[in-house]
Amino acid sequence: MYICDMKYKLICTDIDGTLLNADRWLSDATVSAFAKAKLPTILASSRMPSALTYIQKGLNIFNSPLIAYNGGLILGSDGRVVQSNTFDLSILEIVIAHQTKNEYNLSIYSNDDWFTAQEDYWTKREINNTRRQPTLQNPSETLQRLTQQKRGIHKLMCMGDEKELDDLVKVLDNFKNQVHLYRSKNTYLEITPRNIDKAKALSILLQEEFDFGIEAVMAFGDNHNDDELIKQAGLGVAVGNATATLKSLADYVSPYSNKEDAVAIAINKFLIAN
Repeated sequence: MYICDMKYKLICTDIDGTLLNADRWLSDATVSAFAKAKLPTILASSRMPSALTYIQKGLNIFNSPLIAYNGGLILGSDGRVVQSNTFDLSILEIVIAHQTKNEYNLSIYSNDDWFTAQEDYWTKREINNTRRQPTLQNPSETLQRLTQQKRGIHKLMCMGDEKELDDLVKVLDNFKNQVHLYRSKNTYLEITPRNIDKAKALSILLQEEFDFGIEAVMAFGDNHNDDELIKQAGLGVAVGNATATLKSLADYVSPYSNKEDAVAIAINKFLIAN
């Protein structure tokens, strides 16, 4: 067993819909593939940092660098903040004003904190998906708390009725120079700082902690927030359940989905020879 293509020196992978299986966890085949590849690995996700660290432990890569909030928060191998990108609390005020007239769930993320008003259907889904517990608090109280602590927002996630979220998108249309709006599903709207993406974040980490560029990276993804990462990586792999756009950008499209160990199979195909 040996690494058969040394031009790839690092693996960078998305989590949900890409790396994790139907149980929202790592299959034995996935853990085995990463162990055999023996390459530095960076997890890149829209999740908060602590929703990534337990996956790092599962892959035995704890204390590796990570990319949280799609590049909004970049952490080095020692846990230090390499770069933090936030947006102003005035955006949160606008969203709160809209949300009080509607019924969608508003989740507020700042650093490694998750704030939401109540443990509703959407909150329970996120708890199940990420194994994190939120601070239950009225959004206005969260706004006051963050204002007092002089903290910005890494991400807002709004989950609920599609038409309500469509209307929020219209409200925020005038603020596209400050925030990026991302719909992973019709019932999900993520609001993040403008001009961040996983590829930019990875390039920053490579410059900070490694001696090679993004052309030496094998990357995996499934959705629109992976577009630049897959496009720029030396070997960009789209899993079988990826969007049509991502597949068109990828160097290789797996015939397997995340639920069928797509990442593990590709690592074995391109990095490991028996």
